[in-house]
Amino acid sequence: RSRAVTMGQIADILQARGQLDDALRIRQDEQLPVYERLGDVRSRAVTMGQIADILQARGQLDDALRIRQDEQLPVYERLGDVRERAVVNFKIAQILLGRDGLSEDNAQQIVDALGMSFAIMQRLGAPDGIGAVGQALGQVLAAAGAKDEALSVLEASEAAWRTLGQTEQAEQVAALRAQIAESGQT
Repeated sequence: RSRAVTMGQIADILQARGQLDDALRIRQDEQLPVYERLGDVRSRAVTMGQIADILQARGQLDDALRIRQDEQLPVYERLGDVRERAVVNFKIAQILLGRDGLSEDNAQQIVDALGMSFAIMQRLGAPDGIGAVGQALGQVLAAAGAKDEALSVLEASEAAWRTLGQTEQAEQVAALRAQIAESGQT
């Protein structure tokens, strides 16, 4: 297990340096087999998420999405890890937005994933999650024409960023709120 952790740290460094192929090889060939042998489903799910991050960075969005939906989410649901469920849903929405934009085909799926993530972050009282997820959800809701709901979500996002002392983020959300409030969207 300690070797897998060390190899994971090496993969983190390689990934940060943009050496995605080497980082992917370590995660798949060095880390995953250890966690599978140990039956450590949580560490395996975390590693699968790191693999999905690499695939997403390489533009392999369908593969990254499959991992998030089929390999990670069910594990966190079984473990009752609500924060990780929120994080994975947020990442699913990001992949869908990156792959198809906000299209008729995927708008509801994106709103559902972000909405679930936002609701969990609110229940947990996690200002970092409320800020980040709320900012994304508010923009998606506004684009989908749900102006009032978007403004409410963005208000919560702005407050969360202010709680964290993230003034720049809070100001971005405030500007976004003003833009939406002034728009003719309903």
